[in-house]
Amino acid sequence: MIINILSPGRFHVCDLARELDKNGFDVKFYSFVPTKRAIRFGLPKHCNQSIIYFIAPFLFLEKLLFPKVRFFNQLRIYVQDLFTSYYMRKCDILICMSGDFIYSPIKAKKNGSIVILERGSKHILEQKRILESIPSLKGKSPVPSANVKRELKGYEIADYIAIATNHVKESFLLHHYPENKLFINPYGVDLSMFKLCHNTSKKFDIIMVGNWCYRKGCDLIIKAIQNTNYHFLHVGAIGDLEFPQDTRFTHIDSVDQSLLINYYHQAKIFLLPSREEGLAMVQAQAIACNLPLIGSADSGAVDLKQMVEHPEYIHIIKDYTSHDVQKAIEEALKSFESMTEKNVIYAGKAIQELTWEAYGKRYAEFINKIIQMS
Repeated sequence: MIINILSPGRFHVCDLARELDKNGFDVKFYSFVPTKRAIRFGLPKHCNQSIIYFIAPFLFLEKLLFPKVRFFNQLRIYVQDLFTSYYMRKCDILICMSGDFIYSPIKAKKNGSIVILERGSKHILEQKRILESIPSLKGKSPVPSANVKRELKGYEIADYIAIATNHVKESFLLHHYPENKLFINPYGVDLSMFKLCHNTSKKFDIIMVGNWCYRKGCDLIIKAIQNTNYHFLHVGAIGDLEFPQDTRFTHIDSVDQSLLINYYHQAKIFLLPSREEGLAMVQAQAIACNLPLIGSADSGAVDLKQMVEHPEYIHIIKDYTSHDVQKAIEEALKSFESMTEKNVIYAGKAIQELTWEAYGKRYAEFINKIIQMS
């Protein structure tokens, strides 16, 4: 069975391409990721079809010369989609990232392909509503109209939409998208990279990994920590929120994924009160490192709580307030003490369901099912 996977960059679909290749499919991954870099993430050389040389001038305009001008982002998306539609081979299944490809799936459908759209976040209209309600983003149109149009057109074209969590499913159902066209498959984690290390000293009480911004609830983190004497570590880029100049707060710039484990093991618990996200993969990384987790109803933590053997070590904030975040921190720190005393690995055998291998097998089963139905 021939499968084409289209992506603007690496994202989780690079891992998907690798796993579907392992499951015996003929896979080609089309993106601007150079082959050497794709190989670093385990994708076999024969799977990668990089278009970096053609897209490079447009990436230069978008990323380096005019990073804040949306026109050049839209231009690169348009050019990449159009070029990929001509360059890609015919296939049985086309999998592509939502919002980035319109011409390619239209052409694939004309050639008889089944189209699966990969959507990492909530339905675009729900995402737009939530982001526009964030104080720092009011009046800034965080989701441009062009993005909304491309997303909605993609939903219309797709035979199926692959999502990672139930809260994303609910957002699609809210906008009357057919339930039988939604495929829920939680993302994975590399257990060779993220694992428990015993007897590590805990320099910090709390860690958060990812972009420092309102969207991820970092304003709530600031207020919660300032009401306590906890020591907090952030690893990642600084977004639309200033990082506190306070001895209780420590910031580390983004590091290579292979180095993240060194920071996870310096903390007792992991915190991510995200206001809008599909399934933040850093949460699975934290679980693999055996850190009690604090998440939100919109971070994917609810789904993860249902997957682990000891769900009491995953805490969900009830409301987006600093009071609820502080309360959850206190509960999670108690969980850490209890877990340490009892020597509990709270994911248990269920950790195997959170691997990329398990993710790939679920996807392979889904593909075989829809092929039989077609």
